[in-house]
Amino acid sequence: MKFYRSSHEDRSDYREDELFLTIESLRSELLEVAQERSLSDHMVVELSQRLDGYIVMAQNKMMESLKSRQKEPVPYGAISKKKRVRSKSALQQ
Repeated sequence: MKFYRSSHEDRSDYREDELFLTIESLRSELLEVAQERSLSDHMVVELSQRLDGYIVMAQNKMMESLKSRQKEPVPYGAISKKKRVRSKSALQQ
């Protein structure tokens, strides 16, 4: 069991892969500690809170990524086939 607080824990510039590895590591550690101790034990609660923080950070990164993809301009002529078919059918009516 390796319960420690890393020096770069509060960074917000985690790469996505680092973030998911950290989350998985904390999740495994939390499960291990929770099996040995009470769920209300200080160590279990602290690990759970740290894991929650990383999960929120990952969710925020995913939302930022999604928002940035939605804001990207669509290049001229890059209309989807579905929209083109819809446009043709509208013209024929």
